[in-house]
Amino acid sequence: MRKQVILIVWVVWSLPMIVQAQWSQKAKADSCNYHFEGFVRDIVSKRPLPFATVQIQGTTQGTVADESGYFTFTDLCLNEFDVVVSNVGYKQAVHHHDPHHNMPNIYLAPDSITLKSVTIEGEAQPGDLRSGTVETLSTQELEQNQSASLGDLASNITGVSVLSTGQNVVKPVIHGLHSNRILIINNGVRHEFQSWGAEHAPEIDASLIDNISVVKGAATVRYGPEALGGVLLINPPKLELLTQWQGEIGVTGQSNGQSGESTIQLQKGYRQVALLGQASYVYQGDLRAPDYVLTNTGKRESSMALAGRYHWRKLDFTAFYSHFDQELGILRGSVTGNLNDLVAAIESEEPPLTKPFSYQINNPRQTVQHDLLKVEGRWNGHNQSVEVQYAYQVNQRQEYDVRRGTNNDLPSIDLILSTQSLDATWKHPDFSGWQGSVGVQGLYQDNNNQPGTNTVPFVPNYNNTRLGIYLIEGRAFGANRLEGGLRYDYQFSSIRGREPNNDIYRNELSYQNVTATLGLILEMKPGHLFRTNIGTAWRPPNISELYSFGKHQASIEYGLWRYMRQEDQGIVVDDILTEDEKPAPSEIGFKWIGTYEITTDKLQSDVTAYLNYIRNYIYTKPAGITQTVRGAFPYFIYDQDNAVLAGVDASVRWMHTARLNSTVKGSFLWAKEVTHGYNFVGLPPANLQYQFWQQLPKFAFVDESYWNISFSYTFRQFQTPRVIPVSMLLQAEENDENLFANDEATFDIMSPPSGYGLIHLGWSGQINHVQLGVQIKNLLNTEYRSYTDRLRYFADETDRNFIVSLKYLF
Repeated sequence: MRKQVILIVWVVWSLPMIVQAQWSQKAKADSCNYHFEGFVRDIVSKRPLPFATVQIQGTTQGTVADESGYFTFTDLCLNEFDVVVSNVGYKQAVHHHDPHHNMPNIYLAPDSITLKSVTIEGEAQPGDLRSGTVETLSTQELEQNQSASLGDLASNITGVSVLSTGQNVVKPVIHGLHSNRILIINNGVRHEFQSWGAEHAPEIDASLIDNISVVKGAATVRYGPEALGGVLLINPPKLELLTQWQGEIGVTGQSNGQSGESTIQLQKGYRQVALLGQASYVYQGDLRAPDYVLTNTGKRESSMALAGRYHWRKLDFTAFYSHFDQELGILRGSVTGNLNDLVAAIESEEPPLTKPFSYQINNPRQTVQHDLLKVEGRWNGHNQSVEVQYAYQVNQRQEYDVRRGTNNDLPSIDLILSTQSLDATWKHPDFSGWQGSVGVQGLYQDNNNQPGTNTVPFVPNYNNTRLGIYLIEGRAFGANRLEGGLRYDYQFSSIRGREPNNDIYRNELSYQNVTATLGLILEMKPGHLFRTNIGTAWRPPNISELYSFGKHQASIEYGLWRYMRQEDQGIVVDDILTEDEKPAPSEIGFKWIGTYEITTDKLQSDVTAYLNYIRNYIYTKPAGITQTVRGAFPYFIYDQDNAVLAGVDASVRWMHTARLNSTVKGSFLWAKEVTHGYNFVGLPPANLQYQFWQQLPKFAFVDESYWNISFSYTFRQFQTPRVIPVSMLLQAEENDENLFANDEATFDIMSPPSGYGLIHLGWSGQINHVQLGVQIKNLLNTEYRSYTDRLRYFADETDRNFIVSLKYLF
């Protein structure tokens, strides 16, 4: 294995140097034959800007864009220079052009709005596969929702929903999959955290995000294991060269939770150096439903980020550091002592232990800190590049349950996860029309329980070592394109944990898999594009799915290797099993996705259909009732079976006029457990959304402003498992009856809530350098419960919320 790793690294590192030597003579001969072209567009409407002026700074060379916004330069003697782009009524843009970036799209912002002009260099399709369906949150939606959580922010993208534990803990869901089945790539780095918990949200501050996209296909070939559902791509502001000091200082207040948030961002670009600094802080008290306070739902959150870039000839070096610190309260009424308490909590008009509003955070609560350090180097050759990236992450999570005596001051879970990763990618020169890249990715993880919890660890300590190598190639055939990819991954895990009697157990596991993808882009006719992609994906079982043991939050769970089923269908949890006694193969996914896009001057629309078949799908299901010192509790076991998920996403955007546009979005998901046809708990229900946006003319002292209104309707989920009320569980426990001995089907303890509609209203305007925003969420103060909220059994969702933001731009 060691020799194989050395050989792979040597090949990836040596090939670019060999190819560059072959190209060097040709590059010299073509020293005054450089070519540069691109497009100029409006940042709001995305329409071309005809007759925009494009000037190479410091020279007399210039041109004017044509009616389609296209411009071109030929016979240039320099391959690196600064371009100044301007148009009457728009903010000027300065773009630093490198030889490795082709066909930039330069978006100019009107003088009258707060957005800045930006440049998108080349066709930077995420994941190097253009046939995959990728959707990016618009600039307007990003600005309107940056005070929300990452999950709520991403849910504005069609096909993305959320799994939440109240309003503070929100996880993104892509096409029905979440946690260990989707990847979050934060600033080019896999975000590594305790993602196995449904109540573990990613530790990323949405207020510091500059753009966010979703890759909806099976993206394992590019990003590695666990991307069965898709990939969430998050990036901070780009480090631009040749920019003056610029930034923003903002404050936001919200009526619900009586919260305050402050943010600051500073940025400066020199000829070879660019610097960036960001920071934010949130202080929130108890949230409120329409009829009562949601006690113990406060939040404290602080984050900061520093970044730097150095550019020299063909080399680019960047460094990035971020720190995130968060403390979240969990609804006090959601924690019950036993089944009798659970019945009382569910049947109560308001959650138990509800108190007046407070900023205090008590148990149950969770604290988490996440640090990320990234250094990256990039060499840009003639029509090729080599990129090497190293990242180090530390994630510390502490969860405090409601416990007796002095144990109440101790965390019941205290975990530190450290991750190191090293990635190398070579984008090779065109070869007979083929464009592509070769990459190597390595990862090492160390996850440890910290002493002092006075509990048996819910998950054991473990180390993961992973190595992956991939190849992605694509070729254009006129307006169409064919592409494919191949990847090999190997993972080794070392596990060590303690049994309830404090005996130590150990195990070593290894997994390997080959994944592939094939895609096609077809231009059906001008403005009509069809993208289709089929690919495989995989992930090894998470350590928690194998070894989880005991109480976590409000449930008791046993991993695949922590229980054994007897002949009478009873469960024994005395022994720890191995892969020989109970095989636990990796999940293998097969996902097809197809998108039809229509783009005209007035219309942008797309319809996406997908089918995802997952073999060896791991999930929890009920197994019985157990007695603890606190009373009777239902317990759940992990099991494996095959699953299928299918659905449709659609969106249509009309540009009625230059100042009016509207958008309609919708999504539908269908899913089943294959063998028995069981429904899963918590599938996102179908939803529809309509948004109207209007840019207003100048009035009084307001330079320019816009207002928007959105209507959304979430349908009642009809794909639900059987319902077994808690009262029936209690009666079965009293009669010593096992409800699951002959029927292992998943169940829920409450019927799904009714469908609901929400209306949101917003306005934003600019006065000189000051941007003012006002939003009203849940305008009609609708009382509702979300099916994908794990606290829906106890409380309604939040009531009407007034959000006022003030931002100074400079």
